[in-house]
Amino acid sequence: MKIDWVWDKLDPIETRVAELLVEGKSNTAICAEVYLSRARIQDCIKRIVIKAGVDSTRAAIALLVEERENQSLLGILEEAKAGIVVVQDRVVKFANRSAREIWGYDLDEIAGRPLIELIAASSRNVVARGYELRMKGEQLSQSYAIRVLCKGKQEEEVFVTSAGSIQFRGKPAVLAIVNARP
Repeated sequence: MKIDWVWDKLDPIETRVAELLVEGKSNTAICAEVYLSRARIQDCIKRIVIKAGVDSTRAAIALLVEERENQSLLGILEEAKAGIVVVQDRVVKFANRSAREIWGYDLDEIAGRPLIELIAASSRNVVARGYELRMKGEQLSQSYAIRVLCKGKQEEEVFVTSAGSIQFRGKPAVLAIVNARP
């Protein structure tokens, strides 16, 4: 499962108009750059707002800026040697290449999967409780060992070297750095 970005929902003209909005251009300046009438630009902006699922141009711009920043950061995290996982609403929203190798899953098999399905039964209570407490802002141990359930149902011990709450796509989430046992 691929992350569902608003940017991906936009057609080429909407994308260009969104880029210009993100740059802070006025509607008049956008009209001059894309050679469309003011009415066509306003209609395009309305479609962007609808596709972003927000109620104003300002909110759409804020979301698009945040998504661009997240896309850049996730591109960097994808190359990290440690496994990096972002969990939101108890579901894996992002797992980098190293995390996917630890669990043995492809991207489309791990993203969108409930976190608990990736944790061995012996560690589920600890992980679930830790997730809930982190989402409430509690300070917990950053480093600990758990057992994960890999593809094929074999269990492996991993070390979570850092876990904390973050904002991801405008909502709270937990980011964990996971390393396989050497």
